[in-house]
Amino acid sequence: MCGGVFLFKFKKPNQHGVWSMIILPIAFGIAVSGFTFLHILLYLGVLAAYFMSDQVFFYLKKRKKEIGYIYTASLFGIIVLISFIPIVLYKFDTFWIFLLMIPLSLINAFFAKKKNERAFTNDLIAVIIFCLFGVISVLLNTPLSNINAWLPVFILSFMYFFGTILYVKTMIREKKSIKYKWSSWIYHLCIVIIGLIVNPIIMIMYLPSLIRAIVLYGKKIKIMHVGLIEIANSIFVLIIGSIYLH
Repeated sequence: MCGGVFLFKFKKPNQHGVWSMIILPIAFGIAVSGFTFLHILLYLGVLAAYFMSDQVFFYLKKRKKEIGYIYTASLFGIIVLISFIPIVLYKFDTFWIFLLMIPLSLINAFFAKKKNERAFTNDLIAVIIFCLFGVISVLLNTPLSNINAWLPVFILSFMYFFGTILYVKTMIREKKSIKYKWSSWIYHLCIVIIGLIVNPIIMIMYLPSLIRAIVLYGKKIKIMHVGLIEIANSIFVLIIGSIYLH
């Protein structure tokens, strides 16, 4: 303690959907290229990176700056380095993906600074970052040149999470928006049709997302229940997607 105030401050995460974004892309990568001990480090690093960025973004958007959040972010930053450096040393191809995440993370920081973290663009950038971790997951056992290995992981993850952005908007902040309603319905219908054309397993994977987007629209559902339904859906996507990729 310093002057009666704790030196470190911690903001509890309130983005429940982020857990599926942490787990699913990396798991897809494991389904493609196999598991290695470095995947444990990758999961640890991603979790620490999320906590680190959450502290920094919270600090940026607060009018009264409390340095304790930066101290806490620094601790998580150390864990990030301890986790990611061995990955880069073992598979240097991953360095380029990590490098790509830096400007994307700065965009997220900009939205946090402007107190506009719920913006569609900010959500989209966050989804891209987490999907890139899926690419890294594949690269732990596969060269970057093997596009056919890592690109499906990125695309399948992105298609699901992009739909989730639209769906959650229609259920919470944009529940009265006709634009988001039709965008969500048409998008989910499109990915189911694309799935049917590419492989019926993909269609099956995205079908519950289409159903929940249409059936639950306009229903008075608590935010917690929206989250629980999406957790169940993400587990389904994880299982079916892993079967397809494996």
